Amino acid sequence: MNDYPWICLRIQTTLQRMRVLIFCFLFFCATRTHAQKSYFQQQCDFTIDVRLDDQSHILRGFETITYINQSPDTLRYIFMHVYPNAFKNDKSDYTEQQVRQGKTEFYYSSDDDKGFIDSLDFRINNDPVVASNFNNHEDVQLLELNKPLLPGQQITITTPFRVVLPLIFSRMGHKGQRYQISQWYPKPAVYDRKGWHPYPYLDQGEFYSEFGNYTVHIEVPSLYKVAASGVCQTASENEEIKQWISKPERTEKNISSTATKQLTFQQNQLHDFAWFASKDYKIDYTQLTLPSGKKVDCYSYYLEKNARLYEKSSAMIAKCIEYMSTHVGEYPYSQASIVDGDLEAGGGMEYPMVAVIGAVQSTRELQTVIVHEIVHNWFYGILASNEREHPWMDEGLCTFYEQQADKSITNNEQVPVIINKFEEAFNGRFTFLLAALQHVDQPIDETSAAFTPANYGGIVYRKAPAMLSYLQAYLGNDVFETCMKNYFSTWKFKHPQPDDFRNVVETTSNKKLDWFFDDGLRTTDNIDFKISNVRHYKDKVEVAVRSRTSFHGPIPVQACIGDSVAAIKWIEYPYSTPAVFEENPLVTSYVIDKSASLPEIKISNNRIKTHGLFKYTKPVIRIGTGLNLQKEHPLYLLPALGYNAYDGFMLGIIAHNLRIPNHPFQFALAPMYGFNSKQLTGTGLLAYSIFPKQYLQKITLSLTGNSFHHQRSKLNIRTPLFLRHVKLAPSAEIIFKKKEAISTAHNVLNARYVYVANESFSYSKDPVDSLVKPRKEPMEVSHYGEIDFKHSNTRTLNPFSYDAHVEGNQEYLKIGVSGNARIDYNMKNKGFYVRAYAGKFFDLGTSKNPFSLRQRYLTSTTVGDNDYLYDETFIARNEQTGFQSQQITIREGGFKLPTLQYASPIGVSDNWLLALNLRSDLPVKLPVKVQLFLDIATYADAFKLNPSGQKAIYDGGVEFHFIQDLVVVYVPLIMSKDFKDYTKQMYPKNRLLNTISFALNFGQLPMTRTQQALKFLKF
Repeated sequence: MNDYPWICLRIQTTLQRMRVLIFCFLFFCATRTHAQKSYFQQQCDFTIDVRLDDQSHILRGFETITYINQSPDTLRYIFMHVYPNAFKNDKSDYTEQQVRQGKTEFYYSSDDDKGFIDSLDFRINNDPVVASNFNNHEDVQLLELNKPLLPGQQITITTPFRVVLPLIFSRMGHKGQRYQISQWYPKPAVYDRKGWHPYPYLDQGEFYSEFGNYTVHIEVPSLYKVAASGVCQTASENEEIKQWISKPERTEKNISSTATKQLTFQQNQLHDFAWFASKDYKIDYTQLTLPSGKKVDCYSYYLEKNARLYEKSSAMIAKCIEYMSTHVGEYPYSQASIVDGDLEAGGGMEYPMVAVIGAVQSTRELQTVIVHEIVHNWFYGILASNEREHPWMDEGLCTFYEQQADKSITNNEQVPVIINKFEEAFNGRFTFLLAALQHVDQPIDETSAAFTPANYGGIVYRKAPAMLSYLQAYLGNDVFETCMKNYFSTWKFKHPQPDDFRNVVETTSNKKLDWFFDDGLRTTDNIDFKISNVRHYKDKVEVAVRSRTSFHGPIPVQACIGDSVAAIKWIEYPYSTPAVFEENPLVTSYVIDKSASLPEIKISNNRIKTHGLFKYTKPVIRIGTGLNLQKEHPLYLLPALGYNAYDGFMLGIIAHNLRIPNHPFQFALAPMYGFNSKQLTGTGLLAYSIFPKQYLQKITLSLTGNSFHHQRSKLNIRTPLFLRHVKLAPSAEIIFKKKEAISTAHNVLNARYVYVANESFSYSKDPVDSLVKPRKEPMEVSHYGEIDFKHSNTRTLNPFSYDAHVEGNQEYLKIGVSGNARIDYNMKNKGFYVRAYAGKFFDLGTSKNPFSLRQRYLTSTTVGDNDYLYDETFIARNEQTGFQSQQITIREGGFKLPTLQYASPIGVSDNWLLALNLRSDLPVKLPVKVQLFLDIATYADAFKLNPSGQKAIYDGGVEFHFIQDLVVVYVPLIMSKDFKDYTKQMYPKNRLLNTISFALNFGQLPMTRTQQALKFLKF
């Protein structure tokens, strides 16, 4: 079923609306009817005349399409893709996807940089037809046929067109006078067994088009070199190309000519046509002769600045074509080209017979990209699956063969390769493990547009090839290659679906492969195999294995002698029969998948040694941290460094198991020594995550704690005394499952209990010297409960969040609701920020010391004394003077001006408080981020509590952001009368400097509370 079953067009007249309803009904019926029909495909032959104006960056053309209805159905309309209109305005699906993924270059681009297609006048058999946008997509049009197109009949579709080329934001466009002309002409959408496929243009999500024969006449200024799909038929151009190859002239910049030249390209059996033009191209050329005797011309068009990288690039093309022709099927065309381009949609982009390569940093990287794009000639160009619906059949198969061909070329050519373990891991299991271990991965057989960007890369480009390697290992190289050759010969120049691929593989291998096609491709069942037991019995060794997940694929068990595999056995589900090996004293271990090529989420349980104290894994201690790809469970050590005004600089060690990505159980312990307090301090975390299958994404149970000093006194004593606090906070955090993986909405519920033990001072007269001296009292213990729910929408434009918070104990209850929103200006990274807060405090009347509740009251400005749960990082939390005391945090009222030296600070309420915080970016680019702020608040009995009698308070000024908002400095410039009176009274000198405040926003990062706890250096 395609994506657009029954949708009405916005057409104004009643007659047009009735027509649209009829079309939608027919569209729905066709979609439902053809889902089960025998295979067919339409034929679309193109003749296109186009002229490039390199002064205005405009294409002017005319096309003739011969459309042959080879389906068993009568067609009453045809969908046409007019993809340049994706770049017409910010209303397209392309723009929506870009913005959702955080890419706003096109959204904020000027009208002059955008592009579109117009001057369309569709005619069928020379008669005008009604054309209209489909479902408000300006890049998809619907042509209403004047009379039905019966099975076996053909029509001729003609139209002029004009394309205003955009700057290159994705694949098509220009950069100066270098042109990437792709998806540039009107072409019919595919009509197949599942109906019509009218897809709007997307960046993440490629193309699906009908096969046909192409004749394309291109007129360009005479100084341009053109690389294109098809083979150039212009003899003079071919002679000139030979001259460029044999005697490459030096490129002259910014030259122009009014003279033009006409080039003709032809090719049968293509489903797309792209071309590239520049005055700056150099050309590298290699001719390949395949075993059949067929010759293939391999061209590389590159820029002079990249000459060193592209020195042997045409030979890379030839080697790849040779490999794929040998192992999959012979390349059917006589030419293949690559172009050094200005791509903004990935590292490379394929079109039949030609591909564009984006920016690369090394010859090694260039080879990998070239190989990938050339392999696409098989998986996309020849085996033209529906990449929009099943991207694994395109990108997954392509990357699988890219890896194999790339390795073969590198080994045969003995190209020096330097790939460290991190790079190798990052390009392999790591990318999909990030999502799999957090259970936010998606099935391999998902549509392109439904993938998150991370999963599109990790699942389609990494997990899918790994699953294919798994299938290859299970079937054996020879059987697998036979399967792929049969798939190629059966489905070349056609549109295979997943079931077509499955039928070929299962028939050829004579194996039932539900574990691969159903479990492996269509579920998110993770793979985690384990050796559960090894039993020696007479002259045999039985190795029992099991799957720790619901995935039930075959398990390869290997008997290894050192690093060599001596024997291998495959165990099929339900794994009731162990792998049986001959007893061999030389065997050192039994291993599941020694090469770690299967897409398993855990490999540390895959191996058991035959000798030694530690049969499974031995204890390992490492410095730093690492990727979660090891075969053991290391304990990591790191230096711990901290500071606060009481303990001074602190030095210690962090012992942890935190890796990227993490397993469910995590711990981090950081004991430290304070050089000022001369005592031990520290912090730590224990956490375990559970991943339910429905409704909830994750439940994390954690225990965090810390112990530091927060106050000191040296009144009449030689050695100062320091007050310590101890905090323990067990919590449960629930992250709710999203309705769609690509949704930017997040819901998090957190419940925690907080145990806080505080030391305090008492003062008494020393009978010896009659001086008043401090004495530490025993710790006073407080207990708190807290529930917090937060909804956030992290969309790129105008994100917002709201939060409901309940906190209290037997003495009080505090309820607060806050909301945050950013209203984006029509400028990149510039916006207006709104925060609102409403809080209510209830004194339950059970406190033995009402004065102790004061620090729990609602407050306009939150300082260290208000952080009684010790959640924030305050460097001098109980100081009242000095720069360190001017630290604040944005909670409750969100004000920036503390009044620490008042016995009753301004803006404190034991009843209710309302606050509004406004911020605005400046519309200019500065070395640091600068914003204006304004805070307004009122609270219960404000007119009585404020000496001025005013009912509201306010402050405003300028704030400076450093280190990505981790450090923010606030400079108040305006303030209400009560704040003014305070500053005049307390700061007769250096008044401005003393009102400046700052925030350390380690706890305000956009992450969950458990993730915040991982920033465990709190003091």
